[in-house]
Amino acid sequence: MTIPLAVSPSQLTPGLYLTVDLLAGAASPGTGVLRTVIIGSKSAAGDLTVDTEVRTGGGESSASVAFGPGTPAHLAAKKLYGRFQAGVVDFIAVTAGAGLATLDLTLTGVPTSNNAIDFDIMGREFQIAWLVGESVDDVKAKVIAKILELTNDLFATAVSGGVGVVEINAKTTGNEGEDIKVQAKLANPASGSEAIAGALVPTPLAGATTDPDYTTALSNLAGEEYHFIVPCMSNADITNIITKSNLSKTVDHINSLNTGLEAKLQLVIGACSTTSGAAVAASVDANGGQNEGFGELPLCINGRGLPAELAGLEAGGRLAAESLDPAANRIGEQMNEYIGAVDKIADKPGLSESETTLGGGVTLISYTSQRLEVLVRPVTTHSQDSAGGPDRRLLDVQNVSATYIVARDIRSALPAEFQGAKITKDTPIGEDPPPKGLIEERDIKAFVISRLRFWQREAVVTQASLDAAIADGSLIVQVNPSDSTQVDIVLPFSIVQPLAKTGVVVQRRPN
Repeated sequence: MTIPLAVSPSQLTPGLYLTVDLLAGAASPGTGVLRTVIIGSKSAAGDLTVDTEVRTGGGESSASVAFGPGTPAHLAAKKLYGRFQAGVVDFIAVTAGAGLATLDLTLTGVPTSNNAIDFDIMGREFQIAWLVGESVDDVKAKVIAKILELTNDLFATAVSGGVGVVEINAKTTGNEGEDIKVQAKLANPASGSEAIAGALVPTPLAGATTDPDYTTALSNLAGEEYHFIVPCMSNADITNIITKSNLSKTVDHINSLNTGLEAKLQLVIGACSTTSGAAVAASVDANGGQNEGFGELPLCINGRGLPAELAGLEAGGRLAAESLDPAANRIGEQMNEYIGAVDKIADKPGLSESETTLGGGVTLISYTSQRLEVLVRPVTTHSQDSAGGPDRRLLDVQNVSATYIVARDIRSALPAEFQGAKITKDTPIGEDPPPKGLIEERDIKAFVISRLRFWQREAVVTQASLDAAIADGSLIVQVNPSDSTQVDIVLPFSIVQPLAKTGVVVQRRPN
């Protein structure tokens, strides 16, 4: 091993030379910085260069500048930063899909007493007064002004579509605009001839035709490692099992980089607000989630918020929890920052639907008795073995997140601890120890075990699995028999599991 020097042997001037290295050796174990990247379309107001520019964000306002206010990616960032202000988040924009999603609301008649219109756009509720004598164009102007006022929180914008017509449009082209749901109805029964048509029940915008293509953007992320990749996709894209979805492209991107030299250990979080059947089909399909352990697909059935908002919220929740405890138990965590279904009774999943959805690799959002959104159980998209049978080995997301965090810690610690080292096989007991500066297999093994013991004490790695691996020899550190410069290490361990359910049997004893 090379000995560090405070002075060069060629130096002629006598005296004591000193250097102090305060950061020698491996850093203390810990989660480190959990980086995230958000991928999504930008509006004309966003200033990212599509497909190529990767920009480090600095809070919700920076996402608004990058993608444009109210775009899915901006709203995803807003939810993420809302949960974890310290998030280190990069942004990359993609070229939007084709076709503008739009919806016309038509005002007719005149009230004979004061009335109002109740609006629900993406779950954002507001009311516009329709006063006695006001014309349809008077009210139309107020509606448009209110929607424009909410631009930082709405993916929708509004313009005049003619006399008494409010034309609501998505801010970008592509299928994600069809995830905007609108409801507009009179607050009170008509007093005169006043009426509004077009969205008396929650109605999605229509007219989009395609989704973006993430291929180029993902290729420009190949040199980066992120804890989470958050693609801001439409429901149509997520549930596309006919052709390769952007979720599938992201999965392929992760798989292409997760082994070998400079392997990148990354996870993906998509989200959808469709039916449970469509979400489960997407989770396991070769053109969707591909049954991968490093993926998560949260679902809120008929949610009014955008899928991207749910993905950003889940990413923020995981970052906040995993930065403190990689094996954090988030079962039952409130998710009421996301706006769920209109009818939270009808769309609350029952036990059978919950079992099918979670068992199909989809994280499910449900509701408390107070009708607040709640995380049922965060699960990975891996749900089947190679034969299509149920496989629960990677059910909870912490099994993957915690394993990756521990693996990254080992990956960064080993080179720092043994930089410049020379290696030999273990000297047999009874023989002279190796010369100074020469390390043995047992030295590396002891160091690796010490790191794993840290994670055991943090309730991330189970003590039983670590003790067993040490005792039975399945924890291996050995010089490769074919290459004496290579050390092979195998580290089997288990992750501490969450408390998910309890079973209570009450037995009344006879008197």
